[in-house]
Amino acid sequence: MKIAIASHVDQVTVGGLAAYQRELASGLQSFSRINGEPLSVQQLPMNPDDNSSSMKRARWVNQLASRGPLMRIADTLSRVMNYHPSWTLAVNTADVIHFIGTGWEITGHPLWREAGEAEVPFTVWPSVHPENCKDEAFDLQLYQEAEAVFCQSDHELEHLISRGVAASKLIRCGLPPMCPANGNGTRLRSKLGIGMRPAVLFVGRRDAGKGYPALLEAWPLVLRQCPDAVLLLAGPGDADEAMLANISPENVRDLGCPPEQEKADAYAACDVFCLPSAYESFGIVYVEAWSYGKPVICGTAPASRELVEHGVTGVWADQQPQQLSHSLLRLLMYPDLRHRIGLAGLRHQLVNFTTEQMVGCHLKAWKITAPKY
Repeated sequence: MKIAIASHVDQVTVGGLAAYQRELASGLQSFSRINGEPLSVQQLPMNPDDNSSSMKRARWVNQLASRGPLMRIADTLSRVMNYHPSWTLAVNTADVIHFIGTGWEITGHPLWREAGEAEVPFTVWPSVHPENCKDEAFDLQLYQEAEAVFCQSDHELEHLISRGVAASKLIRCGLPPMCPANGNGTRLRSKLGIGMRPAVLFVGRRDAGKGYPALLEAWPLVLRQCPDAVLLLAGPGDADEAMLANISPENVRDLGCPPEQEKADAYAACDVFCLPSAYESFGIVYVEAWSYGKPVICGTAPASRELVEHGVTGVWADQQPQQLSHSLLRLLMYPDLRHRIGLAGLRHQLVNFTTEQMVGCHLKAWKITAPKY
């Protein structure tokens, strides 16, 4: 089976979609080697452009697409703007085209047209954030026309059904941990000079959606009862020096955007993982923390609360500083509870979120959409 994958997100960059591409390609190669089934993965090129230009073009074309009679014009424009000359040969030799992204990006439409003309099945991994993203006309058309759409949660699946996408096309597929498995917590603790002090880890974009400001606001409240605790921060975005000024440098360590090995070391080093986000399509960082046996604190995102069982594999919290600090202290000050929840999370990950399961889910869908297999 020949699988052609396309995405505007480069797989060498930071972020969930890039990590998904790397893990999927690696998992497919391992499956082929172990099972002796010939599989090849080709990354289709995308036309390079700067992000601001791409956003402006997408917004303009989507405004046209939102007006029903102009949908065909918008579709033609998206093809003219995004078509890559190497696609034709790649599509004609592929058994399935897998697009990673949404219709809003307007890149999927010309590729879907190419696949349709070549009679090659077309599938989509959209990574929808129902509470944070407005469905555009192109989104829904792309999902409705694709042979299969992968959903990372039941919440995402039910959202797409409510927007008119046929349930028969939707495939629930979770994700495995995508960080190295050999994280060394002792090494990082030594590097940061924190010894055996209690540590909480945040990994994510530093914005309100991920709960970063709320965590910085809650941290001084935590320190009143747990003065030796250290907050480890990792991820892109504004560090927010004004809020950090309210926290002693002794009680926070900023890792910036760490390489994958250092991120794995951070998972191994922390006592509690906390990402109190309001918007998630899945929450791969919780699965990664579980893989190191760590208890997690999630926010109000429905997909996260579907993933994390309150009091069993983690703790639910909102972005109110008092409530968030209470959840943090509950885990920091009771080691037995922390250990029990962390082990339950590890078991949950090993049973439900592995690379083998993710690859199997994709191959099953692709073999159904490509009948000759």
